[in-house]
Amino acid sequence: MKSKAIVNMAKLAAVLAVAAGATSCASMMGNRNCRCTHPGPCVCCETGIAPSAVVSGVHQAQRDTAADDAMLSELLDLSKYELKSYLPEAPKPIVWQDTPIVDDANELMSHLKSGSIGLMPAGVSTDNTENAIYLYFKDGTNGKPEPLRLRIQYYADDPLNFYEAAFTINGFDYTFKPTNFKRGKGKGRMIWENSDDVVTAAGKDLVYALAHCDWAVLKLLAPNGINHNKQLSDEQLKAFRHVLNLYLLKGGTIE
Repeated sequence: MKSKAIVNMAKLAAVLAVAAGATSCASMMGNRNCRCTHPGPCVCCETGIAPSAVVSGVHQAQRDTAADDAMLSELLDLSKYELKSYLPEAPKPIVWQDTPIVDDANELMSHLKSGSIGLMPAGVSTDNTENAIYLYFKDGTNGKPEPLRLRIQYYADDPLNFYEAAFTINGFDYTFKPTNFKRGKGKGRMIWENSDDVVTAAGKDLVYALAHCDWAVLKLLAPNGINHNKQLSDEQLKAFRHVLNLYLLKGGTIE
């Protein structure tokens, strides 16, 4: 009889607590063991024992699984200083890779031509009235090609006197310093300039990046600070790859 009176008093206290603005069993009944958060009385408060899973609204609070407990223990283990990175890897500059060339030689040749200076992209010429940049090479007498070369041609009505080629490739900077320059006057006010140099080991990353990049910008640097900027087209980038791959297939090396 006495216990029934206690239960009734507990229910009455719960009703009064709700009227006073209490929002959980714990705040209504002062039961620190209770984990319920819903308003109103709860049967768990009558016994003072919090069940392993309690009902809140229509959802049941689930206990952590063994995998969850293991992950939590790992995160809380302060003795482990190595943190796993879940961020994507940051972009990196393109560097030379000695990977086998799988392109077909006949397919590569269909994009090239045999010009006055050697094997070169089909869409360019050595004409001094044409702006261009491309790789080319000559077939050697010993079965291997002669050294790979990079040719730059500038044609405009303003003299540039460029002394260096600066590239931005996939957001990273590369440079090439020509040494073999030729300059002359064209028709009317037009002038032409070109450079034609062997690609040495210092330029390996550059030519590999040009042949394997998504985008590239060329800047011809002039001593007066008025530089010539050009976005290289997709066709130009493909031409770099065709010439470089055929050069490597023929046994060419860059040293």
